[in-house]
Amino acid sequence: MKKKSVPVFFVVAIIIISIVVLVVGNIIDKRTPSKKHASEEDIYKLYRLYDGYTEDGDKISFEGATKAADNQVAILLQNEIVSDRAFIDNGELYVDYEFVKNSLNNRFYWDNNENILIYTTPTDIVKAGVGSQEYYVTKAKKTAEYTIVKAEGSKVYVALDFVKNYSNIEYTLYDSPNRVCITNEWGVEENISTLKKDTKIRLDKSIKSDILYNCKSATEVVVLDKGKTWSEVITEDGFFGYVKTDSLRKQTTKTLQNDYVEPEYTNIQKDFTINMAWHMVTAQASNNQLMDLVTPAKGLNVIAPTWFRLSDNEGNMTSLADANYVTRAHMVGLEVWAVVDDQSADSDNKQIFSYTSKREKIINQLIASAIEYGIDGINVDFEYIAKENADDYIQFLRELSVKCRINGIVLSVDDKVPEASNSYYNIEEQGKTVDYVVMMGYDEHWGVDSGAGSVASLPWVTKGIENMVSKVSSTKVVLAVPFYTRIWEEDASGNVVSCASVDMTTAATTLANNGITPVWVDNVGQYYGEYPSGDNTVRIWLEDAKSIEEKLKLIGTYELAGVAEWRIGLENNELWNTIIKYTN
Repeated sequence: MKKKSVPVFFVVAIIIISIVVLVVGNIIDKRTPSKKHASEEDIYKLYRLYDGYTEDGDKISFEGATKAADNQVAILLQNEIVSDRAFIDNGELYVDYEFVKNSLNNRFYWDNNENILIYTTPTDIVKAGVGSQEYYVTKAKKTAEYTIVKAEGSKVYVALDFVKNYSNIEYTLYDSPNRVCITNEWGVEENISTLKKDTKIRLDKSIKSDILYNCKSATEVVVLDKGKTWSEVITEDGFFGYVKTDSLRKQTTKTLQNDYVEPEYTNIQKDFTINMAWHMVTAQASNNQLMDLVTPAKGLNVIAPTWFRLSDNEGNMTSLADANYVTRAHMVGLEVWAVVDDQSADSDNKQIFSYTSKREKIINQLIASAIEYGIDGINVDFEYIAKENADDYIQFLRELSVKCRINGIVLSVDDKVPEASNSYYNIEEQGKTVDYVVMMGYDEHWGVDSGAGSVASLPWVTKGIENMVSKVSSTKVVLAVPFYTRIWEEDASGNVVSCASVDMTTAATTLANNGITPVWVDNVGQYYGEYPSGDNTVRIWLEDAKSIEEKLKLIGTYELAGVAEWRIGLENNELWNTIIKYTN
């Protein structure tokens, strides 16, 4: 009996049908959105609440991590997830001090030596210790409903509610997962849209990506990144991910606003152009030189004697203050802004300003002396601040400004010409805190290591002023000019072998005695002369009435508060005729 054969065409048809079914099935599968929801572990990873490791770098399971740290809270700052975490304790939310300082309010200050959290307002100094609900607003004792500061090892945490009391922030706490949404920038625009229908927010730009969140129709979202097919969005309660762009209605903008009122840092602003000369007082007898020095100084209205100096690492100072000096100065119409400096070899700023008690000691001495002697202002001249204690120095200025503001004492601070190397002095914050910022427009070239050159070339000073007024109101900026220059001697290879700081007359006389007529150099803004000395060359960039006048013109150009001079007694008396033209 013959076997029946299956027609070839039938076999081929079955194969074709199978292929079609497979292809169609793949197409349908590709176009069918995934209904799978993201796992809790994936969500925790997304919100940086779990990465598989402990803080010590040991591996840990998801179950172990969530059980050990179920109080951890993800932080979304201005709609962006950050690496820092908050935590909940007794119903209160705490954030790392460094996060507060760097992201929320840089006026919070932590004294690591004395374990004190400080916030300085224009009129008060607020202090809180570790593990306490009590805090002080200047001398008034207050009590919060929560522990304000917590410490865990080297980490310091601050209650976010306490931060909010003094900061322009808003926040909302959510759970599943624990997350806090913080807004700290206002007046900025956000791109807003609403969903056309019930929509799923997914982990990635694919319908096959896991679902993070089911959003109802008309839910408002912030559009973080709008693409042709997919857009990244975030909901008001901090769920972020991707939706199909065609699920969004027309995009609009919304300006973030709140009703927080920033504290006003009032400042003393004189109704005259500042013309201040520093008076170098090295002993009590130096105070007797006042009248001889200021009599030729036409238009001078402020004298700044170098009276106070840090003397040790405990916050003590030496003082050369003299009541008769103040009386005589006032009689001839001069205000007295006494200088405090850090020029002593017996003091180390790092050992002083990082201690709240030592800062207070210095401030109390300065204010007490100002009141006792009738001093009109304090001029801070700390030139040896290191980068690592820059925050401590700024905090000192904040605290000093409170006492000066309350007592009507003018506070000015001296700063080097702004450059990248000294940017940590934070002149922008200084400008908000003090009454006047004095830019010391000299020492462009200062000694053997700097190489020979001008003490204060016009382009260098001009650039310094431009940098200064970009960060500080020009009405607070005082330009300090040099009443001195330097005599440089170079060997045949151009190496500086000696450098001497001299007054204006000595510099000019030195050139004249060597038969040299100086020439004006336009691109420096000074007269220049040189002459041979054996195999060496002596070079001098003069400071005189013409070079100083070129710098004085900057007062009008940049609408500055005035001029200062280092130092009275080094000038030619005729120079005051030039200065008064720009300050009267």
